[in-house]
Amino acid sequence: MAQRARNERDAGDSSSAAGNAASEPETRRRRSVLLTGVLLGIGIIGFLDESILHQLLQWHTFYWGTDQHGRVLSDGLFHVFSTLLLLWGAYRLWRSPRDWMQSRRGALLAAMLIGAGAFNVYDALIDHLVFHFHLVNERVCPVINANNSIASCPQDIPFEIVFTAIGIVVLVGGILWWRQATGMGPVTRSVTRPVTGSGTGPASEA
Repeated sequence: MAQRARNERDAGDSSSAAGNAASEPETRRRRSVLLTGVLLGIGIIGFLDESILHQLLQWHTFYWGTDQHGRVLSDGLFHVFSTLLLLWGAYRLWRSPRDWMQSRRGALLAAMLIGAGAFNVYDALIDHLVFHFHLVNERVCPVINANNSIASCPQDIPFEIVFTAIGIVVLVGGILWWRQATGMGPVTRSVTRPVTGSGTGPASEA
């Protein structure tokens, strides 16, 4: 009986080790898909932010509290940054094996939402509230051409709430979709015990 118990324990350990070894490539693939999607998401949302809020609506520039030359320069640097991230993500997507992405399209889209939502939340909390680089809509402030903050421009608060809420919704939706697409729930593995043959168990011996 002691020998049988040792054999079963060794079989269980071998099965667990094989399962862990098999899960390592899948973990690396998930991380690769997550990074690729986050880069694409940040690049895309940065492009949309600059195109819509900076240029079409002209509500703000990346750094508002300076002259016109400084504003254009800050927007140019921001555009370079978001474009580089977008190109990096596109390059990673191009280099990824095709079979990876065909079975992980949902996970990739979820990661893109995570990147876009996280960028919006960061922009709202850090760039707007902490560093005062700009507000969502500088045009509603009493003094437009100033280094405004929420305290000096309460008229911008509704815009900030909507901007932050959109980012949170996109981020949470992306996280939930990622967990569903990648099966992040607990996984139970069954261990197959060796068959010793019929009529050799304890009941037959008795």
